[in-house]
Formats: sequence, structure tokens, C-alpha cells
Amino acid sequence: MHEKENLCMYPVAPPFDIAYKKAAASFPVGPHSHNAAELYLTLTELPDVLLNDTVSAVPAGSLLVIPSFCVHQLYHETGVIYERYILSIHTDWLDKALCDAAPDYRFLSESHRPLLIKPDKGSFEELLSHLKKLLSLGGDSGPEALAAFFSFLRFLKAQTDRILLASSPSLPISPSQERVNEMIAYIRDHIGEDFGLDDLASRFYLHPDYLARLFKKHMHIPIGRYITLQKISKAEELLRSGQSVRQVQEALGYSSYAYFFKSFQKYTGISPSRYRMK
Repeated sequence: MHEKENLCMYPVAPPFDIAYKKAAASFPVGPHSHNAAELYLTLTELPDVLLNDTVSAVPAGSLLVIPSFCVHQLYHETGVIYERYILSIHTDWLDKALCDAAPDYRFLSESHRPLLIKPDKGSFEELLSHLKKLLSLGGDSGPEALAAFFSFLRFLKAQTDRILLASSPSLPISPSQERVNEMIAYIRDHIGEDFGLDDLASRFYLHPDYLARLFKKHMHIPIGRYITLQKISKAEELLRSGQSVRQVQEALGYSSYAYFFKSFQKYTGISPSRYRMK
């Protein structure tokens, strides 16, 4: 197993980074988050996209605005070619750079509020032009690159009046995806409790084997692993808010510090105490 498959938080260095990729994934990418906002323009249809607590299909030509620390999963198959532009923005750096204008771009750091932009033809061509300009500058952070970057931010802000919330009913959500979304919402609302597959099956009046197959069909990971990833993501949030490691352990229903420590380090690559200090 590739070591990155276990991680649910991939760090991104400031100030921003851009890439264009048209290739198959080298390993399955499960639910994860970043310490940066991720703007993901997909040129390939994505059948099962997780954004926070919603699974839906996302059409080609859509721009996903994924805030920092938002749990997401975009593609799953290692043999499928995915074409996409990815712009990562370190939001701590951006807040300092924007000063008084930072609140206008708060949508890049509100982890509960991922956004989907479906641009019309003219806006799509302008969006692509901005991203190609940034890509041509090769990740440089000099004056020309910064000017191009802030020009893109102004364009992005102008598009936000037309965006759809990721939970919008206008997104293409199938009946089975809707069922999985109900499970995800339940897991989110009860993340501090100790429950497993049998408890969820009883709650949703489904056979445990069927529930496990349905969840994995759309989420592409076992439901037990997803529950753990959500607990770790919540732990990151609580540690960033200033709570102690012991408080977080108890709030998330871990019976022992050792088990919480082991789980946190496995999925983030760092101990909870070190994470809290950083």
C-alpha cells in the first residue's frame, strides 16, 4: 500500500501552487483535506465526488472551490485518465496579503462551505485563460505572477454570485447517492459517539452487508475507515481551536489516549500534540 493512502491531510506550502494534469492517478486518493484552499477545474466528468458531507456527480467543465481543511474526494480509479487544473492557495498567506479585503474571500477558508461553479462558455474560456497564464509562469512568486494571481482572484470573486452550494438539490444526485448522503450526515452529527456498521444498519433499516456495499460503491472506501477519517478531521479542527489533546480525545469518543494517538498519527503523519503546537 502506498504510504499516502493512509493520510487524510496533505500540507501545501505558501503562497500558491498550480498544476495541469492529464493522467491516471498513481494510487487511489481517499477522503482527505489540505491546509490550503484548492481550486479544481475538472475537464473530466466525475461520477462520485465527496465535498464535506455530500456525494454527487460533477460534470466536466466545473470548477470546485474546496476550502482549507474541507474533507473531499474527487476521483478514485487508478486506470482512468483525469484531466484537471489544480490551483492551491495557502489561506493564511492570503489573509495577510489581502488585509482589509480578506473577508471578501472568506469562502476560501470556510471548511463547511465548498462551492461548485458551472461557468457559461464565455466565463469558462476566461477561467481557462487565467489558469493557463498562471501555469505559464511556472509557479513563480514574483510581481508578474502575483499580478496574474490577484487578477484571477478578482475574476473568481465575480463568479461567486452564480455558484451553487455543494449541497444544492440541483446537483445530479442519484437515489443511492442520496442514501449515502444521509449516512454521511448521521456520521457527522454523531461523530463524538462510539458506533459502527451494525449501529448504522439498524438506524437506516438496512442489512449491514448491503449498507457496507452501498457506501463503498459511492465512497470507494469502507465505511469504518470513513468514520475514522471524519473523527481525525474533527480532531484537527478542535486542536486548531485550542483544545487540549485530552479534551479532543474525550470529545470524539476515544476510550484511550494511546488509541487516539495511534489513529491520529497514522492518518496525518504527525502526533496530535505536535499538530497542536504547530
